[in-house]
Amino acid sequence: MHSERADAHYDQAYFDKWYRSPRHRVKSAKELQRQVLCVVHMAEWVLGRPIKSVLDVGCGEAQWRPVLTRLRPRLHYDGVDPSTYAVRRFGARRGIQLGGIEDLDNLSLATGYDLVVCCGMLNYLSRERFTRGVQQVARRTNGMAYLEVFSRSDAFEGDTSWPTPQPASWYRRAITKAGLLSIGLHGYIPQRDAARVAALECAR
Repeated sequence: MHSERADAHYDQAYFDKWYRSPRHRVKSAKELQRQVLCVVHMAEWVLGRPIKSVLDVGCGEAQWRPVLTRLRPRLHYDGVDPSTYAVRRFGARRGIQLGGIEDLDNLSLATGYDLVVCCGMLNYLSRERFTRGVQQVARRTNGMAYLEVFSRSDAFEGDTSWPTPQPASWYRRAITKAGLLSIGLHGYIPQRDAARVAALECAR
């Protein structure tokens, strides 16, 4: 949900530190490209065709967008982020709307996307916001959702000013309750599309 606290936290200094500083950045440009390639090919394996649309929730400055559009030049990209800095600076030319994961139902978005991305943002949510947000993500997933989230037992680095992570079992239950099926590597498909994958490709 959009808030003044989000505005204050996700300012230019935040993005300069965690996205650009060689000392603090979470991933390099090459690492980002490998991640995007992996996710795109996973989604296309499930769909059996190139992806045509992406919803990037908590997209920040829309780092995924240039990599995605180089891979699929005709792709339609919608970004959503609670940072007024990111939207003011990049919104018009990078397709970013102001909002959070709980605002999807109230934004000008398509009803469904081939790929929905939630990368580097789910751990900032409380249990209640995670549950409500993932339900909105699931409603817009027509191919695959990429839900990067770290559990209490994981090793993680970068900005960890989050609530204490939940056990992996809690996240699994919340995502399953939202109607999504795990296919590994943070990839999820709608449970109605379970026939698209083999039994050993997913957790049933």
